[in-house]
Amino acid sequence: MDLSGFKAQFPALCDEARMRTLGAHEPAPGARELDLSAEAAEKFSIATPKDPGTLPAMLKQGPEAVAYYVSFRTDPERFGIYVRAGGTKTLKEEYHRIIWRDLGKYADKPIDDVADRIEYSLVLDYLFTHARFHYLVDVIAATREMTDGKARYLPYLEWRVATSRKPPASPADVVDLEEALANLDAFKNFINPTYCDAIAALVRGRLDERNVQEWQAFFVGARWGTEIANALSRQPPGFRDFTRFLNRTTSVGAYSYVRVKYSYNKEGQDNALKTLSLRIDGQVPPADLSGAPNHFELEPPPFRAFLVP
Repeated sequence: MDLSGFKAQFPALCDEARMRTLGAHEPAPGARELDLSAEAAEKFSIATPKDPGTLPAMLKQGPEAVAYYVSFRTDPERFGIYVRAGGTKTLKEEYHRIIWRDLGKYADKPIDDVADRIEYSLVLDYLFTHARFHYLVDVIAATREMTDGKARYLPYLEWRVATSRKPPASPADVVDLEEALANLDAFKNFINPTYCDAIAALVRGRLDERNVQEWQAFFVGARWGTEIANALSRQPPGFRDFTRFLNRTTSVGAYSYVRVKYSYNKEGQDNALKTLSLRIDGQVPPADLSGAPNHFELEPPPFRAFLVP
């Protein structure tokens, strides 16, 4: 699917004034394309000073304070994900603080290079996966619009903005389902044992075996996932509601310490994706979602990423 020609083919579905009113982002001046190959990701490093306003901004804007999606309806040539360099550096240092609070005492040898790779990988995976979900929503709407010419994305954005500005009708309502699911998609990696084992494996051969096991226990044993869940739960309503689609268990350990653990709830996510699929189509979801479509089984085309100085 070549999305670069969508705006020219369907100009009425890409109204710039409406997109701007509904909060659509535009390409940042001076942004340069970011290589997303595996080799480049490993070497990713930012010399830019951190932005001290990033963490307070995330309390109001979620991860969009650091990385945001620009639609092909806005810019057919430079659509994709825009990552702020200073914000990424700040978030990387915050991840370093969280990890080192638990694992610093188990770093018996210098591993600054490995720590940088781990922390940047975790940050970029979170930012890209979150923003990719917004891209997927746009692609799903465009795919269906190209089939019958019926506008979906702009009416959906209008409904989404209007809904997010109102208090929830009931405690079960999520004020911004798209943001909750975008955070859920990003968070799932952090409780995925295979993903976490690959992250922990980076310290093997660099630390004593006993300390390697502590690093592995932190990531694979769900402590890292719990730490990040706590951090994301300080984001605005909608963003922080991702935990509604997870299983949450607690246990009491030594000194009455209550341990919280999150696990993946496929049924919860599937029902939320079906609900969002119907909303994109302009339909009101029924109480019984068993026969509802899930448009999110679509695999979107590759996206481009840009680094904002």
